[in-house]
Amino acid sequence: MINSVAFQTRARTVDHLGREQIADCPTAISELWKNAYDAYARNVSLHIFDDQEPVAAIFDDGHGMSYDEFVNRWLVVGTDSKFDKSIADQADRDGLPKRTKQGQKGIGRLSSANLGPLLLVVSKRRNEDFVAALIDWRIFENPYLVLSDIEVPVTQFGQKDELFHLLPEMFDRLTDNIWGSSRDTERAQRLKLAWETYDRVTLEGNPDAEEPSKLIASTIINARFEERHFEPWLIWKGDREHGTALIVSDINYDLRAQLPSVQPDANVTGIRESFFATLSAFTDPYVDPGATEYNSFDPEFSYEVKTWNGRGAKVVIEDDRQTINRSITEEMEHVLSGNIDADGVFRGQIKAFGEWRKLGADYEIRPPADFKMPSGPTTFVGPFSLHVATFEISRSNSTLSDAEHSYFLDLGQSYSGFLVFRNGLRVLPYGRIDNDFFQIETRRSINAGREFWNARRMFGRVAISRERNPNLRDKAGREGFIDNRSAKALRTLVQHILRRAAYDFFGSSSDLRKTVLPDIQARNLREKADAERKELAKKNARKFRAQLRNNLPQLSKLIESTSQLPSELSIEDQQGLEDAQVLINDLSEQLSDLRLTAAPTKLGSAEDDYRAYRTMYVEMQERIRSLEETRAEAIEKINPARPDEVAQRQLNSYASRLHGRLKSWRKAIDELQGSERDRVSALFDERNKAFHALALPLVDQVRMGRLGLDDALQHMKVLQIKLDTENEDTFQSYLDALEVMSENINIELIARQGMAENVELRDDLNRLNQVAQLGVTVEILGHELNSNERMIREGIRQIRAAGDVPGTRLVQEGFEALSQQLDFLSPLKVSGSRTRRLITGEEIVDYLARFFETVANNREIRISASSDFKAFSIEEQPSRLLPVFVNLVNNSVYWLVNSLTANPEVLLSVQDGKVIVSDNGPGIDPLDQESLFKMFFTRKSSGGRGIGLYLCRVNLMAGGHSIEYASERKHRVLSGANFLIDFRGARFA
Repeated sequence: MINSVAFQTRARTVDHLGREQIADCPTAISELWKNAYDAYARNVSLHIFDDQEPVAAIFDDGHGMSYDEFVNRWLVVGTDSKFDKSIADQADRDGLPKRTKQGQKGIGRLSSANLGPLLLVVSKRRNEDFVAALIDWRIFENPYLVLSDIEVPVTQFGQKDELFHLLPEMFDRLTDNIWGSSRDTERAQRLKLAWETYDRVTLEGNPDAEEPSKLIASTIINARFEERHFEPWLIWKGDREHGTALIVSDINYDLRAQLPSVQPDANVTGIRESFFATLSAFTDPYVDPGATEYNSFDPEFSYEVKTWNGRGAKVVIEDDRQTINRSITEEMEHVLSGNIDADGVFRGQIKAFGEWRKLGADYEIRPPADFKMPSGPTTFVGPFSLHVATFEISRSNSTLSDAEHSYFLDLGQSYSGFLVFRNGLRVLPYGRIDNDFFQIETRRSINAGREFWNARRMFGRVAISRERNPNLRDKAGREGFIDNRSAKALRTLVQHILRRAAYDFFGSSSDLRKTVLPDIQARNLREKADAERKELAKKNARKFRAQLRNNLPQLSKLIESTSQLPSELSIEDQQGLEDAQVLINDLSEQLSDLRLTAAPTKLGSAEDDYRAYRTMYVEMQERIRSLEETRAEAIEKINPARPDEVAQRQLNSYASRLHGRLKSWRKAIDELQGSERDRVSALFDERNKAFHALALPLVDQVRMGRLGLDDALQHMKVLQIKLDTENEDTFQSYLDALEVMSENINIELIARQGMAENVELRDDLNRLNQVAQLGVTVEILGHELNSNERMIREGIRQIRAAGDVPGTRLVQEGFEALSQQLDFLSPLKVSGSRTRRLITGEEIVDYLARFFETVANNREIRISASSDFKAFSIEEQPSRLLPVFVNLVNNSVYWLVNSLTANPEVLLSVQDGKVIVSDNGPGIDPLDQESLFKMFFTRKSSGGRGIGLYLCRVNLMAGGHSIEYASERKHRVLSGANFLIDFRGARFA
C-alpha cells in the first residue's frame, strides 16, 4: 500500500531561515533596507530610542502593503516580489525608474528577528487603510511547535491614533500562542504540550535558566510601543502617503551599543566601528555621471541612523556621499579606474604620484596568461567596473600637501575599504576589516612594498549588476558570494589588476617609484624645512608682537614719569650720590626689562608701534646717560671719602640682578628639560617596540608555511632599513641640535638671521622678475621693429626717389635713433601691475589678436584657439602672464615666416589640464630641445637674443607655474613647435 504524506513544517524553520541565517545585526539592517529599496522607497532610516527598555524602529516611504498583501505575501515565507508584475504600476514606483530587485529568496523580512524578538509591523499603501501585525520571533524557537499552530495578530485601521487602542488586544492575542485560547481547544492543548516540553528540556540543560514560556509572556506583557516611537516616520507626520514601519522591542546588544547612555569600552567601541563600517556606505558613493562605467547606478535612495534621548536626536550614520565620493578620491595621488569587459580585459586610466599617467581607456591590463575566463551560461562573470584610490602613507613620500595628507588619513579612519556594489547597493561583507575576499592584506603580508595596496587606506569599489553579472549570487546568510566559478574568476581578475597596477606604477618594484620618489622626498624635505622656517618665523613674530603690546605702554609710562628727572636731579653730598646711583640702577633695570630683540623683517600693522617704541627707548637711554653724566660730575665735585664702598655696593647690585635673571632662566630650562626628557624617553620606548610589532607576524607566517623564509628575510631587511632611516631622521637631527647648543651656538639667532635673509632673497627675486618682464616686452618691440625695418626703409627710399619731399630726412633720422634706443633697451621689460585678477583664455586670445593684427594680416597667419582654451581661467598678474603668450606666438610667427610655411597657423589649446601653444612650422630640432630655455640660446639668424624663452620660464616660475617643450606624441597638436604650460590653480570648464 502506498500512502501520500506531506512535509510537516516545524515553527523552528522560520528561526533557521531568519535569525540564524543572517551573519549579524548590521547585516540584518542592510537586508531590511534593501527590502525598502525593493518597495520603491526613496528614504529609509533606523531610529534607536534610549528608553529604560530601548526600542528600535526602521521606517521607509515605499509603496507599503494592504491587509491582503500582508497576509498573502509578507506572511508567506519564500514569496518573492520579483514574480509580482504589479511593480509595473506607476503609482507603486512613485515616479522612480524600474528597479532591479535586491531580494532573491523572499526571506529577507525574517532578518528582522536579528534586531530583537518582539516586532510590531505597521504598513500603509496609498488610498488603503493601515495594516498592523505583532510578532514575537522567540515563539518560533520552540522545536515542538508546528508552524501552522502559531497565529500572528493582524489588524487594519483608518486613522493612526486607532493603533494604540488596538495594541492591548493584539498583545493578548499574541500571548495566545503560549497559553492557547478557548476559541480552539485542540490547538490550545497542542500549544500547552509543546511549551511544557520545551520548558522542561530547557531546565534540564540549564537549571538556573528561566522557563522560555514565562520569559516570552512577561516580555510581551511588559512591552511598550508609544506614539513618540512613530514620530520620525514620514507617513506618521503626514509628509508621505505610503510606507512601512518595523518597531522592535528588547533590542539586540549591537543596537543598544549605539546609544549615548552606554559607556564605551573596548567591546562597545568595536561594535560601533563594525556597525558604522557595515552601514555607512550602503549606496555607491563613487558613482560619477561623467564616467563611462558598465555598472554605475545612482539608486536615488537615502539612509540614516539616529539615536534619541530626552535631549533630541543624534546622527550616527547618514548618506555620506558628500563626505566620500569619486571627486574626493580623484584628488588622491594614486587612482585606478576603468571597466573590465566580458573577456576579462581591463581598460581605463591611472594616476600615480599625483599625475595622470594614462587617460580614458589607454591603460590596458589583460587577464593572467595562465587564466581561462569561464564562459558557460552558469559560470561567466560578465563586464564590471572598478574604481580605487589611495595615497602614500608616509608623508615624506607623498605628493600631497600636509593638509591634504592629514585629511585623507582622517578620512581613512572611517571610510577606507574596497567595497562591492550591486546595482548601486552594498554587497556585504566586502570592505569590512574582517573580510579579505580579494586577498589584499594576505598579499601585503608577503611583501608590503611590492604589493603596495593596503585595505585600511584604500577607497573604492567593484561595481556589478544583477543584469550583467547574474552568476555572482549571495550566500543565504549574506556572507558574501557563493564560491562558484564566477566568484572565483572575479576575485582572480581584480587581484591581477591591482597587482599589475602596483608593479607598473605604485609598488616598490615599479620603475616609476624608483624614478620619481627621490625627487618627491627631496622636495618634501625642502618644503618641510621651509614650513618649519615659516612656523618659527610666525612664532617669533607672535612672540615679538605680544612683547611689544606689553612693553610699549610700560615704556610710555616710564618716559612720562621721568620727563623732568634730568633737569631736577641735584647731587650735593655723598648720600645724594648714593641715592642717584640707586635711581640710575632702578631705571636701567626697568629699561632692560622692556628691551625687545629679534624684530621680524615685516611687522605689518605693528610697524608704527615699533617705531614709537624705538623712539621712546632711545630717548630713555639718553635720559639715563644724562643722569650718569650728572653723577660723574658730582663724583668729581664731592670726592667721596670711601669710593670703594660705593663701587662694592654697585657690584652687589649688578650681581644680584644677574643672579636673579640666571635663576629665572635656570628654573624655566629645568622644567622644559624635564618634560622633554620624558617625551624623548617615551619616544625611545615606542621606537624600540616598533620593529618587533611589525616583524613578529612574519615569523608566524613562516611557521604556518604561508611565507617563504627568503621572502621573510627580505621583508625584515626592508622593515629594518625603513625604521632605521626614520629613527635617524628623528634622533640624529635632535642630537645634532644638542651638539650645536653644547658649543654655545645660538640656533635661534641663526634661524632668525636665515629667515631675514630668506625674505630679502625673495624680495630680490621679485625685483629680478620685474626686470625680466621688462626684457621680454622690449625684446618683442625690438623684434617687431626688426621685422618691419626693411618695409620702413623701402618706404623712405621710394619717397626720396619721388623727389625731395619735405621732412623725409627727419623721418629717416628719427627712425634710426628709435632703432638704436630699442636695441639698447632690448634686455629689459617694463614691469606691469602686480595685482592678481581673473584672466580668461578668451581675454588672452583677444589680446593676441590685437597685438599681432598687422603681422597676421600681412603674412596671412591664422592665430586661433580651441573652445577649451577660451574657457580656461586663472587668477594671476596680467604682466606675468600675457608677455609669455606674446613671446611664444611671436617665436611661432618668426619661424612660420622664415620657413615659408604654407597656410601658417598658431593654435592655443588645452590637453590633460595643460595649455598648449602650437604651430605648423618647422618645429625644433631634438638636439636643441634641451637648450631651449637656457639663457642666450637662439637659432634665429637675425634679431634673436636667446633670452625670450628663458624669461618666460622664470616669469612663470615666479607664479608657481611651469613650461616645457612637448616631447610626447599625444601633446603635439600641430606638426611644428608645441609648448606645454602647467598653470598652478588653473580652472578648466
